[in-house]
Amino acid sequence: MPSKIAVLTFVLASCRSGGSATSNTSSAPASREATPVAIDAGTAPVRVTWDLNHVLVTGQSLAIGTMGIPPLTKEQPFENVMFDTGVMIGEDTPKKLVPLVEGDLIPGRVYRVETLASGFANLLGPNHRALVSIHGLGATTYAGLKMGTKEYNASLAAVKLARDLQRAENKSYVVSAILNVHGESDHVERTARYAELLAEWQRDYERDVTALTAQADPIPFFITQVSSFTRYGDTTSKIPHEQLAAHVASPGKVILVGPKYHLKYGGDGIHLANEGYRQLGEDYAKAYRRVVLERRAWEPLRPKELTRSGTSITIRFHVPAPPLVLDTTLVKDPGSYGFSYTDDDPSPPAITEVKLAGPDVVTLTLASSVDARRSPRVRYAFAGTKGANAGPTSGARGNLRDSDATPSRHGYPLYNWCVHFEAPVP
Repeated sequence: MPSKIAVLTFVLASCRSGGSATSNTSSAPASREATPVAIDAGTAPVRVTWDLNHVLVTGQSLAIGTMGIPPLTKEQPFENVMFDTGVMIGEDTPKKLVPLVEGDLIPGRVYRVETLASGFANLLGPNHRALVSIHGLGATTYAGLKMGTKEYNASLAAVKLARDLQRAENKSYVVSAILNVHGESDHVERTARYAELLAEWQRDYERDVTALTAQADPIPFFITQVSSFTRYGDTTSKIPHEQLAAHVASPGKVILVGPKYHLKYGGDGIHLANEGYRQLGEDYAKAYRRVVLERRAWEPLRPKELTRSGTSITIRFHVPAPPLVLDTTLVKDPGSYGFSYTDDDPSPPAITEVKLAGPDVVTLTLASSVDARRSPRVRYAFAGTKGANAGPTSGARGNLRDSDATPSRHGYPLYNWCVHFEAPVP
């Protein structure tokens, strides 16, 4: 019998659990009861939603759409809104809500951009009115965005304003999620304990926001992995693995949507192009729909269990929409479809074959048998060429995806691509 190990055990060992959110009571009056609204959630039960669902966005340059030029979304097809100062509030004081479109003038810069905001909100459809406000800052580590910082406090001020605007109209309001696009600067700074910091970030937001809104609804913290670390002059990075570890350690709180290597990047190989940001927004929307609207757990395409027998390693995956596919059309094959094998031997055996062995199973064949005494490990999208641009044709990447048929509003293939990972072989 081949031995087994759950990847969960490995990931949990890499970080301490973030714990549960601190409960908080508040003297602030609760919003009125939510009005039932039909949600197109497929076979999932219809849930009660709110008149206004506020989604806060935080992070660094990819959160604010840097290099997402020109803006693409100039009309609002539904009833999604932003503050009248733009989806990125900046230094101005907003006074009302207006239709959500793209084209914010970033303070101190001279171009207008597409962010992930419209792609995200508009994929949710006409029956979920969203307010999106972005509170990020380029080239900024967690230390510059955490509780007590200027951007964090600005996001809480936005919550107070939106709450008061809705109360004035006797309408219900909730902060339904945080979208976080972050990690590059913490990669550069070699930040330790990043998984724990993500859990802390979520806990702080949930505590401080619920103190303002008195809501019972949780506030999940959606993240995506850093896929551009090769562009910073490194072949590997700990941050994507910390992001996966945070997802495993804080289920339902920190939620990993997936990687970003499949998206369209701009010329610098670090920031996304305008189409990339819009597709990124739709990627977040799919996970948000599952968690917030359908009240079901979201798992990205990630390893679930590994087994070995002789020269074969079998990996069973969490697959959002089976079956698995090895796609070399949308993402260029970096070799072995992004998989690699390593152990403590200076010359570990090479992978000779990568094969789909079921709707959720991949089998790797090695040139020689696995020696469990040498700490064998399987890696995926783990490393790339130093200095290479991120994206589907260069950088750290792989070809494994699912068969998600979610229709994009803009014609993007909204498959779920396998996360960056390293997992031990038992």
